Amino acid sequence: MFKMKKLKIDPIIVFIMAVIAALPFLLFRVFPPGGRAGAAAGAGTFAAPALSSSISDDDAAWVQRTLAGLTLERKIAQIVTVDAVGGYITDDDPRLARWTALARDNGVGMFVFYGGTPRDVARLLNRLQKAAEIPLLISADFEGGPGQQVTGASEYPANMAFAAAGSEDLMYRAAAAAAVEGRAMGVHLTYTPVCDIGWRPDNPAESVRSFGGDLELLGRMVRAYVRGYHDNGMLTSAKHFPGRGDVENMPQNPGWAWIAKPAADVEAEEFRAFKQGIDAGVDFVMTEHIAVPSVTDGSELPASVEKKLVTGWLKGKLGFTGLVTSDDLWYDNVIARFGAEEVAVKAFEAGHDVILKPKDPVAAIAALAAAVRSGRIPEGRVDGAVQKLLTYKARLGLHRARFVDEARIGEFVGTAAHQAIVQEVADRSLTMLKNDGVLPLKTAAGGAAAAPRIVNIAVQKVDGDPMPPVLAAKLAAAFPGTKSFTLRPDMEAAYYETVWKAVGESDLVVLSLFVARNRMGEAAPFRDGDLAFLKRIIAAKPKAVVAMSYGNPQLIRKIPGVGAFLVGYGERGWFGNQAVYFDSFVKALKGELKPSGRLPVRVSEQYPIGAGTPLI
Repeated sequence: MFKMKKLKIDPIIVFIMAVIAALPFLLFRVFPPGGRAGAAAGAGTFAAPALSSSISDDDAAWVQRTLAGLTLERKIAQIVTVDAVGGYITDDDPRLARWTALARDNGVGMFVFYGGTPRDVARLLNRLQKAAEIPLLISADFEGGPGQQVTGASEYPANMAFAAAGSEDLMYRAAAAAAVEGRAMGVHLTYTPVCDIGWRPDNPAESVRSFGGDLELLGRMVRAYVRGYHDNGMLTSAKHFPGRGDVENMPQNPGWAWIAKPAADVEAEEFRAFKQGIDAGVDFVMTEHIAVPSVTDGSELPASVEKKLVTGWLKGKLGFTGLVTSDDLWYDNVIARFGAEEVAVKAFEAGHDVILKPKDPVAAIAALAAAVRSGRIPEGRVDGAVQKLLTYKARLGLHRARFVDEARIGEFVGTAAHQAIVQEVADRSLTMLKNDGVLPLKTAAGGAAAAPRIVNIAVQKVDGDPMPPVLAAKLAAAFPGTKSFTLRPDMEAAYYETVWKAVGESDLVVLSLFVARNRMGEAAPFRDGDLAFLKRIIAAKPKAVVAMSYGNPQLIRKIPGVGAFLVGYGERGWFGNQAVYFDSFVKALKGELKPSGRLPVRVSEQYPIGAGTPLI
C-alpha cells in the first residue's frame, strides 16, 4: 500500500474553485428557468426573456428539421388546440390519460387550459409537456388577467377600466405582471387583447370587455398591452374578428350573429380597430362565428368558415401575417350547421392556421388529412401554418426549456406587488358621472368623516350573486351601523316597504347596482319593480343618494335624477374583477380617493366619451 504525498493548496485556488462550484446555484437564483431578473412587473418578480422578433440560424434549423420529420397527421395535429382543466388532477384521472395520449400519441401541438390554482396549473402543464415529443404551446384566456382562470393569480378589472384610467404605463405594467405570472405557470399565449369596439349605447354587446368607443384610445391601450406581454415572454391574440362590439342576432337565424352595417362603416370602425391590433404586433388573431354580409358580397357565413373574411380581409387587405385561430368549434349550433369534422376543414380552407377545440380532435385531424390527400387542401398550406407555429415555439425558447419550476410559483404569481397594480387599476379608473353635492361625506369638527346613518341597497340581477354580501361587510366595517338590503329576483313585494322604512331613518342611501347588460339586448335591464322603487327613493332624498354601478355605465340612463353616480368596470366572472372596486368606492365615500376615471364609451348625449366629474 502506497502513501499519498501531502499537497499544499493555494487558498486563492480554493476560493476560485468554490465560486465555480456555486455558479450554477447563483445563476439559478438570479436567472430562474425560462426567465431573467427584471423590474417590469414590480419588485420580487422576474420577466421571461423578451419575445424576440426573429430566431437564430440554429433555431431556424430546428424548425425545418422538426417540420421535415413529421407525418401529415402529425403536422395537422400540431395546429389543433385541445382544452384541459387546470384543477387538481389525480394520477388515475381518465381526463389526464386522454390529454396525455393526445400529446404523446397524436402529437397535438397546443392546449388551452381553464381553472385551477397556480401550482395545479404548473403541475399539469409540466406533465403534458413531458408527454409531448415536440414542445407544446400552452394558451389561456387572460382577458381579466391570469386570475380570470387561475384562483390565486392576479385578476384585473375589465379592459374598459384601463381605457377609463387612460394610462399606457398602467396598461403596460398590468400586462407585464400578467405575462410574468403566465410564464411562471407555463403559459405562452393569451387570447387577448379584445379589439372589439363599443359604438352604440343601445347595443353594448361586449360592454366592459371592450376598451370602449375611442379608436385612438383603443390603439394606445392595445399597443401598451402587446408590448407588456412581449417584453415578458408571452404571445398575444387579438379577438374577436371581425368584431363583436356591435353585433346583432340574425333575424332569419337567431342562433347566429352578424354585423348589419354598411361596408364603409365596418371598415372605418370594426376593421380599423383590428388594424390597431395588427399594427401593435399581435401574434395571433382569433375569429368569431359572426357574418358580415356587407363586405362579403352578401354572404351570411360566419368568419369561422368564410374565406372572404379570413383570407380576403384579415390576411389580405388588413395585412395580418401571424397565425389565425378559430374560436371554439365544438358549439352545438356550429356542429349542427357545418358538421363536427367538416367545420374544421372549412375553417382551414377559409384561411385559419389553428383549429381551436374541435369536438373530437382525433376525428378532426383525420378529416383534415383526408382533405389534403384528396387535393381539397394543399399540403403546402399545412406546412406553412406548422412552420409558423414551430417558429413561435422557437421564439419562446421552448425547444430548449419547456418546463417550469413548480416550487417557485409562489414567488411570481399573485404577489403583493401585482395585487397593488390590480387595486391601482380600480382606483384610477373609478369614474364619477354625476355628483350633486353628495360626495364626499361631510366631516366632523376634527376633520374625520362624520358617522352618517347609511342604508345600502343592492340591486341583484341574478340569483346566487355572491358579491352583495361581500360589499355589505366592507361597508359595515368602514361605516359601523350600516344597514344592508338586497333586491333579488325572487323577492316578495312586501320587502320594498321594509327597505323603505330603513330609508326614512337614514342620512345617506347607497344604491349598489349589480345589474349587467343583457348581451345583444337591454343595456340597462332593471326589473320594473326595482326601478320604480329606486326612483321613489331618489325623489324622496335627491341630495342623499349615491349609486355605484359595478360594471355597467349605461344604468345612469334609467335613474338620471340620482344625486351621485359612480361606475367601476368589472362584471365578475369572465368579465373583470368586480370586488376590487369595493375598496375604491369606500375610499371615495370617505374622501380618501378622488375619482379620476373618464368614460371610455358613449352612454348618452349628456354622458359622451370622456365624461367624468372630478371630486373637489
